[in-house]
Amino acid sequence: MKTVLLALSAVLLISSCATPKISVSDDLKDNHDEYAVKGRQGILVNQKLSFGEYRTQRVKRSWTKGSSSYSGFGFGYPGTEDYTNIISNEYIRRKQTVFFSLEDAKQQSEVYCTSRFNAKEFTLGKNENSLLNIVLDIFGKGGSSDNKFYVQIYTGENETPWQMMIDNQAAQAQAKSYTGILARGKDRFYTIVPVTRLEMKGRSGNILAGSVGFEFRDQANKTVAAVSMLDKGMVFLGKTDAEERFLLANACAALLLQQNIEA
Repeated sequence: MKTVLLALSAVLLISSCATPKISVSDDLKDNHDEYAVKGRQGILVNQKLSFGEYRTQRVKRSWTKGSSSYSGFGFGYPGTEDYTNIISNEYIRRKQTVFFSLEDAKQQSEVYCTSRFNAKEFTLGKNENSLLNIVLDIFGKGGSSDNKFYVQIYTGENETPWQMMIDNQAAQAQAKSYTGILARGKDRFYTIVPVTRLEMKGRSGNILAGSVGFEFRDQANKTVAAVSMLDKGMVFLGKTDAEERFLLANACAALLLQQNIEA
């Protein structure tokens, strides 16, 4: 995350006389809800993160392989593959993992996050719905960076998780061309692109280097959500249906928690 910190430091120097805000794409800017993030401080363990109607129940380091970290509905559901167990015990012991549960008035999730992950260390076998295979199929490329952020989002019982992967190194070094992914299958996915523009005093401009947040785009390439990594964070959710908004809220929360995993 050092590159991220350097990029944010440059932003803060430039904007020392103003409060910066990420500049989102026009299709999201014209139709969205904007939420300030509360509770994003320290390492966030046993603290609560909230924005709008969404809030974490708890944040826990080093979730345990093979057992549920939350009493709500656990992972490894009958009739589905135990996706969570593709993360090795070695990573869990390093405490480079965080579990949290997010909820709104009607929905609840379980989210498992792993930082500083090398794609070569997945234990996926020949699962055609693995995120690596989806990425290869959609983008025609892979990668061996050891600074990936990998997330599994369970938004309901008896279903396979959404998987998210961000290459932190590429998202900063090639911010204008990098694309991450949030996917459940080859026909159900969102692309994730770094945000490289800021708004200050009603004016928008590019930052000098790196990125300051991420946008989520649907399969029609329409931006449906964004998250700012500046200061305590902000979340921008398009006015879509409740299920999609909840999924994207989970993905944004995971990204907001990422820099705290290694603390």
